[in-house]
Amino acid sequence: MRVKVGAASAFVVLMASMALSLPASAETPSVGASTASKLPWLSNDARTIPGQLVVVWRAGASRADRRTLAAQVGGAASTPASNVQIVHVPPSASTAAAIQAYRDSPLVRFAEPDRIASPMAAPNDPLFAQQWALDNTGQTHRVTRYRGLRGKNKTGTPGADVDAPEAWAAQTLHTPEVVAVIDTGVDTQHPDLQNSLWTNTAEQAGTPGVDDDGNGYIDDVNGWDFFDKDAGPGPSNGENNSHGTHVAGLIAAERDDATGITGVCGECQIMALRIGDARHLSLGRELKAIQYAIDNGANVINLSLGSPVWSPAERSAIHEAGDAGILVVAAAGNSSLDNDIEFYDADGFDAAPLFPATYTLDNILSVAASNDRDRYGYISQCEGHIELWRCGFTSWGHDSVDVAAPGVDIVSTVKPNLSGTAYPGYDVWDGTSMATPLVAGIAGLVLSENPGFTPVQVKDAIMNSVDTPNSLRMYTHWARVLGLPRQALSGHFTRTQGRVNALAALTGSTSSATIQTDGNIDGARTLDVRRSGRVSWPSDTNDVYKKRLVNGHRYRVILNGPAGADFDLWVWKPGTKEIFQFTAGCFQRGGSCPSIAAASTSPRADEAVTFRSHRTGTFFIQVNGWYSRGRYGLRIRRA
Repeated sequence: MRVKVGAASAFVVLMASMALSLPASAETPSVGASTASKLPWLSNDARTIPGQLVVVWRAGASRADRRTLAAQVGGAASTPASNVQIVHVPPSASTAAAIQAYRDSPLVRFAEPDRIASPMAAPNDPLFAQQWALDNTGQTHRVTRYRGLRGKNKTGTPGADVDAPEAWAAQTLHTPEVVAVIDTGVDTQHPDLQNSLWTNTAEQAGTPGVDDDGNGYIDDVNGWDFFDKDAGPGPSNGENNSHGTHVAGLIAAERDDATGITGVCGECQIMALRIGDARHLSLGRELKAIQYAIDNGANVINLSLGSPVWSPAERSAIHEAGDAGILVVAAAGNSSLDNDIEFYDADGFDAAPLFPATYTLDNILSVAASNDRDRYGYISQCEGHIELWRCGFTSWGHDSVDVAAPGVDIVSTVKPNLSGTAYPGYDVWDGTSMATPLVAGIAGLVLSENPGFTPVQVKDAIMNSVDTPNSLRMYTHWARVLGLPRQALSGHFTRTQGRVNALAALTGSTSSATIQTDGNIDGARTLDVRRSGRVSWPSDTNDVYKKRLVNGHRYRVILNGPAGADFDLWVWKPGTKEIFQFTAGCFQRGGSCPSIAAASTSPRADEAVTFRSHRTGTFFIQVNGWYSRGRYGLRIRRA
C-alpha cells in the first residue's frame, strides 16, 4: 500500500504514527523494514456500515434458530427470505464481538462487516451513429463531459470496436438470455428499456400483494429493490443513480425500435436488482441480489462495482452462481492501477486490487476499458491539451484482468429527467462500468448462440476470440503512485492482451484461456530452503511459493533483490485463497487478517520477515515487484 500525500495529509500523518504495529492477530512478525505504507489498515478505503454486519446461514438453520442466536448476540435482525441476513448491532454493543459470536455458531457460514462497494464508472456527465463501440467507422462522436467541460467531438480508428452488427447478422439462434444488473437500479419506464426487461411471469399474471411464485418477494415482476425493499427496482433521483440504467442500456436497449440506442444484446432480458444508490452499494444487499439471480434463472450477472475488501461471503456467492450456470462479469476499476499490486489511498478513492474482479474464480470475467483508438482508457479531452498520463483511468493486471472492452465516450440510457445530458434520456460516460456491460451483453450473445455452454465455456469463447492490436501492448497511465515514470509503458496488461470481439466470440474456442501461473496461490511452487527467480512489472510482477511449517516454530524469510528495485515480501497463512486477500479485519487494527507480515514500504529489494507459526500447515510466501523488475533470491530458515 502506498499512502498518497495530498488532500488528506493530516490523515496520512495520523496513519503513519500507527505504522510500527501490526494487528494483534498477526503471528508475531518481526518485519525487516517499516510497514507504514503497504498495509491496508492504514488506508481509509474500506468503507463499512457502522454497527451492521452480514450473516450467511448454513442450510438447515431454522428461523427459530436464527432468532435465538440474534437475541443472544443482542443485534436486531429480521427473519430473511434468503440465507443472507443483515444484522444491526446497537451502539452499546461491540460489532466485533457480535461477528465472532456468529462465527462461533455451527449454524453460520460467514459473518463479516457490511462493507460498501463503489460503482466502477466515471460518469463525468457529458444514438446508433454515436455508438462507436459497436461499430467504429472513424465517425465523429460525442465525448464525455469532464469536470464541467463538454469537450469536443472526436473521431477514432475504424475497426476499433466489438463488431456488433456483424455478430447480429451471424446469429442463427435468438434465445433471450437473462442478464442480472446488480447496481443502483434500472429505470423500468425508460422507453428504450421497457421491452428489454426480464419478466417474472408468475407474478405478472398473479394477484397483486401476493407472493405468487413463493420466492420470498411480492410482486417482483422485473426484479427487486433490496435497498427500499420493494418490487420497484428503479433508481432514486440523482445523476449518479442512473449508473444502473446506463449499464442496462449498454447490454440490452431495444434494437430497431427507432428510439435512442441499441444494446449489444438487444434480445437479452434485464433482471433489475437494485442494491443502493451510488454511495450505498452494501455487501449484504449485493449477496441478496446474487442469491435472487441464482434462484430466479439469470444466465449472466453484471457487477460494475468494486471494493478493496476481500469478502469470503462475496467470493462464495459468486462461486455458487458459477455452480448454478451463471457467468459474472466484473469491472477492473478506474484507479489506473495494477490489480496485481497492492495500493491503498488514504483519500479513499484509489485502490488495488479490486474485488470482485480479482477473485481467482473460473466464472468471473474481469474487464478493463479501452477507447476508440484501441488504447487503454483515458479521458478524451486530454488529447492535444494535457499529458495523457494525467488522464488514464482504467485499472489492469497481467494475472487479474482478462480482457479490455470499449469504456470511453460511451452513450447509453439514463433517467429522462436528468439535466445536462448529451441527449434527453441518454448521456455519454467513461468507466470500466461501461466496458463491463458490453462484455456481459456479448456473453448473452454467445449463450444465445450456444445454449448448452457453461459459464467457463462462455468466458473461454470470449477470451480466445479477442482482437489483439499492438496498441494494447502499451499504456500511458496516470502514474498516481509517486516515483513512477510518467510515460507510455510496454508490457502485458491483461491475460489476453486484447479487446473483445462479439462476432468472433460466437464461434470462439472453448479451450482453457485462463492458464494457471505461479503469480497466485493456486499456482504456488514449493519452496524447500531457497529459490531464485525473476519478476518483471508490468508483465509478471508476482511469484508465489508454498511451504509447510510447523506450529510453535519461529521462521525467518529473507528476500534479496537488485539494487534500485522495490521488492515486497509477503507471508500468508494456511487457507489463504488469493494473494492480497485483505479481508475486513485487515483494515482494522487488531482485526484478523490472512497476512502475517509484509516488508516493506521503503524502495528497496532486500527484505526479511521473522514470525512464529501458530499452526502447522501450508504457508504461502509471495515476492512482489512493486512497480519494479529484476532477479531475486529467496530463502527460509528456522529463526
